[in-house]
Amino acid sequence: MESMKSVTPGTKIYKLFEHDKFVCEGTEEVFLISIEKLTKEEFKKRLEENPKLLDG
Repeated sequence: MESMKSVTPGTKIYKLFEHDKFVCEGTEEVFLISIEKLTKEEFKKRLEENPKLLDG
């Protein structure tokens, strides 16, 4: 099993695009981050299927 890349809260965002899964460890919390690359067409299709996709 491949280990996840470890980053810190100050890591530049462009560094995150080099991998698709991360562990970001802060002083009191740990975040598991996954990134999925989509084409613009795939993104538009998903947004049409789920208009609340970008809602927090």
